[in-house]
Amino acid sequence: MIGVGRFALAGLALLALAGAAGAEEDNSALLVDLFAKICAPKPARPSQVERIAASLGFVSDGRPITAEMERGANIDILYAAKLARRGERLGSMTAYFTGPDDGPSVSCTVSAVGVSADALPGLIETSLKARERTDKPSNDGNHRLAIWRVGSGSGDTLEMSVWRTAPHRASININYDATKR
Repeated sequence: MIGVGRFALAGLALLALAGAAGAEEDNSALLVDLFAKICAPKPARPSQVERIAASLGFVSDGRPITAEMERGANIDILYAAKLARRGERLGSMTAYFTGPDDGPSVSCTVSAVGVSADALPGLIETSLKARERTDKPSNDGNHRLAIWRVGSGSGDTLEMSVWRTAPHRASININYDATKR
């Protein structure tokens, strides 16, 4: 009986460890994947961002983007949405479009919690084909900042910001001039 008791206790300890590991899920790959689907294709219209984000489970913070909002000589639209699963907020995204209708400037950012400051840079480099990383200094050792070049000759850069302490927030941002496709 004593052997069975020890076996049961060991099994409970393993279950507790597995639960603790699951509670600290690494969302680094999720963040990079969401960024690759929403921002990396460089959408030219706010409605494109809205459709992509909604298909991935993001819920808008405001009213839907209409065709009227995208018409005119200049546009000035901020789209913001949140991503939640199992009642827990995992991330958010924003896309700000400003300027002439035929080529607005865009700032697109995807953020998430539960991201590894050590894993994220490597995932950005392999998944987003980012190159020539420049690490930026931060005010303390708790915050990691970096910039990469992306695209072939486009001159676009990705910026990463990630905190080492809980809830391990991180974001990836790209700024570009949109062109109609």
